[in-house]
Amino acid sequence: MASVGNGQGGGNGHSSQRWDTGDQGSRPRPRSNEGTVSGRRFVIAGVVTVLLIWGAVSLGFRAWRANYEALAAYGATEVAPVIDSLADRVPPGIDPAAWRQAVADTHAMLLALTGASLLDRPAMEALRAEISALVARSTPETAQHDLTGLWEDLERKAGPVIAPDTDPPPNARHAARNPRPARPELLKGK
Repeated sequence: MASVGNGQGGGNGHSSQRWDTGDQGSRPRPRSNEGTVSGRRFVIAGVVTVLLIWGAVSLGFRAWRANYEALAAYGATEVAPVIDSLADRVPPGIDPAAWRQAVADTHAMLLALTGASLLDRPAMEALRAEISALVARSTPETAQHDLTGLWEDLERKAGPVIAPDTDPPPNARHAARNPRPARPELLKGK
């Protein structure tokens, strides 16, 4: 669309042409956002929501892990060592080395049980009291029977938690640190 000027184009008497470009080169004007939701606001709200959920889960996991580590430490320092004094009460007719190994395997089983996050603090305290009472009343003549009874009771209550690690999963850090031994042969029920 060309329009012809009025003859004042440059002073030489020639007519100049002017092109009417209209709105071709200009940017469209933004429309009003009344009644619509901005995509930017939606993305920001989504990111904030994900961050809040992640933070809550992270804090919850930290609290759980601290509680787990405290319980596992209590089991390793206060529950499992109680059984160790039975190693000195060798039953008659039992090889002392085999008896000490049976007591050590029981200690390892108690480590696996208390480190499995199966028992809370009151349950661990009750287990400690039960083992303390068993050790206090045990004599060399009753030690084998008492220890066998402890294994049977804990196997009945804990089941596969104290089953031996015959085939631990690959990269199982807990199984590598605290392997669960099988019940010693001399503690098998009669």
